[in-house]
This record gives sequence, structure tokens and C-alpha cells, in this order.
Amino acid sequence: MTASDAWLLECSDTLTIAVSDHEMLEYIDAPLRFGVPGSPEYCSAVLLWQENLVPIMDVAALLGQPQDEMNTRVSLLTYQEKPGVALQQLAVNVVSAPQKVRVDDGQACELAEEINTSVLMPISLSCFSHDDQPVLILDIARLASAEFRDIVNDDQSSLVRSTGF
Repeated sequence: MTASDAWLLECSDTLTIAVSDHEMLEYIDAPLRFGVPGSPEYCSAVLLWQENLVPIMDVAALLGQPQDEMNTRVSLLTYQEKPGVALQQLAVNVVSAPQKVRVDDGQACELAEEINTSVLMPISLSCFSHDDQPVLILDIARLASAEFRDIVNDDQSSLVRSTGF
């Protein structure tokens, strides 16, 4: 059975995602955030890290569960769009410090129905069970991509068309 190290990121009371050991850079308890006017709710701020502006993603907001604004914690992640391209960073809102765990094939589980019908489905790589709770493994490079932004915008546009809001 293959086992790997992963970091659990609690994005809300009901959403935990996992990233690989090499994607986790740093946990920041109280980063200085800078709002970005006109940006979507799920990515409305940036932080300054090593002289670079890093977008802050609220993954829970993509499922209609935006975090409390008083929660300012983030996990800083790194990803590579494709081989030969420089590493990039993305911060993800979290409600607690990340937890390092060992994950093996025997923990694999089905994606929750709410994920199968959400904008997260196209970037969901897999799911595993930890402490009897599903943990979603996301493709961080795709989460940060322009293509994913288009998927979210299309999803929000169809919601507006169907509800009139």
C-alpha cells in the first residue's frame, strides 16, 4: 500500500482539503491583507510575501460558505503550472493551523455529492477519509488558473440567470 505525507487544511467547519507535502510552504496566523476592488468574493485580497503579491483564495466561499472576516489565517501554498515554469504561490484561508498526516490508498473514498455538483469538481483529484470525515485533494495549479476562474464565473452567471439575483 502506497503512503504519502499530506497537509490537512480546514477551510470551514465542513470542508477540509489536503495538499501534498511539497505544496505546503508556510502557515501565517495573521497576514496583512490588501483588498482588491472588483475581485470575486472567493479571491478578494492579496498578501505581500517575500516582495511578491500572493492571491488569497477562500475555497469555502466557492461552496457558499465564506469564512468569518475575523478569521485571518492562511496556508501559503506553492505550485507549478507546468514543468520548466517558475513556482508560484497561492494563499488559502484556513480556520486552524494545518495538520500533517500520513495518507494511504486504503483511506480513499467517494467524493461527496455536494462536491460532485460544485465548481470544485473539475479541480478535484481525489478524496480520502480522515477521522471519519471526507478530505478533498485539489489540484492547486488548476485552482489558481484562469480556466478555473472562467468555470466559477460561468457557474455564477447560470445561478444569476436561474434565480434572477
